[in-house]
Amino acid sequence: MAVDHPASPDLDVAVLTHLRGYPEELRRFSNLIKQAHPHGRTAVEFFLSRPVAENSFIAMLCRLVQAGEDIVTVVEAADVLHVPPARVLDLAATPGFPRPLSGEGRHQVWRRTDIAAFRSPGAPAAG
Repeated sequence: MAVDHPASPDLDVAVLTHLRGYPEELRRFSNLIKQAHPHGRTAVEFFLSRPVAENSFIAMLCRLVQAGEDIVTVVEAADVLHVPPARVLDLAATPGFPRPLSGEGRHQVWRRTDIAAFRSPGAPAAG
């Protein structure tokens, strides 16, 4: 069974939305868009076609978005849970909080459904 992926131009927009709250990474990815688009490529394709550090937050986001994962970053999880991002990091270190798909510290990402389930009725309080 084939997985539906966002259309190529939408990949860059999807990655950009995940970079809210990460100014350095946003600046870097925006520069990649400027480099890639004149050549008819997405920044995601351009970035992943080059050697990248294994622990690169941007590469992780690009791979997950390209794979069609519906993810949230620490900043986005904070929005879902209605708490500050620092509280998400505190919660992430507690039993019962969903395990991240990837990343460490402020660069962790989770499946959106896992974070939404954590905040659903009957789940531990996020506040």
